[in-house]
Amino acid sequence: MNKLYIVCLCAGLFFSQNLSAQNSKFEIGVFAGWSNYLGDLQQSQFERDEAHRAYGAFVRYNFNDYVAVKAQYLRGSITGADANYQSLLVSKERNLHFRSDIHEFGVQGEFSFAKFGENNAKIAAPYLLAGIAVFHFNPQAVFDGSWYDLQPYGTEGQGTDAHPELKKYKLTQFSIPLGVGFNIALSKHLRLGFELGFRKTFTDYLDDVSGTYPDVESLKSSNEMAGVFSYRSGEITGEDMPNPMGKARGTRPGNDMYAFGGVTLSYAF
Repeated sequence: MNKLYIVCLCAGLFFSQNLSAQNSKFEIGVFAGWSNYLGDLQQSQFERDEAHRAYGAFVRYNFNDYVAVKAQYLRGSITGADANYQSLLVSKERNLHFRSDIHEFGVQGEFSFAKFGENNAKIAAPYLLAGIAVFHFNPQAVFDGSWYDLQPYGTEGQGTDAHPELKKYKLTQFSIPLGVGFNIALSKHLRLGFELGFRKTFTDYLDDVSGTYPDVESLKSSNEMAGVFSYRSGEITGEDMPNPMGKARGTRPGNDMYAFGGVTLSYAF
């Protein structure tokens, strides 16, 4: 009987230790920080006034001391406006602006440069991140005090009879997160982190601005508001400008990007 008790006790300790070790690989956490974007309505790499609060939650699985994978949901906002650039006459007279919420579901791999934590000399370590995400956006602009979704209007002629070759952009797309982070072990279970990740996208329409002006007169004849949102120079110049068809509406080559940066706090089970 005593032998059986000892065997059961040893087995229980063995399985509990293994279960504990396995569970310690899992973390759940929260994110709080900011979101921003780089596109046709932003003239510099980072504009502090166009940064907005962002938040999210994640689950991380640590394969070993160096490699982890994280599944997460992040939400933030991005904005841009030509009115910000008083010294850039061309951009100011274009007179475009937008706002959009970003909802992102993603999975990213993380590679840590050092062991750290309770049983190691180091209590912190930097890491690189890369992954894939699905995100939803919906650019809007204000007119006469009300906000309107821009994609349905086809402001560059998408989906109109005048430009049948142009298709409306999709509001749900893929992105590739790339960035860096830094984790600090606060205790056996708590981890504090700092992370900055840029998102490479496959669209140039986060801000509803990309190519050239459509035939604005034709656009107005089919939908007056579509013409209003497509070409807004007259609102600031006070003049009836000639039809700008074919002139550049977008000012930045390549696709738009967005970014999340901030602090993470996680708990290891």
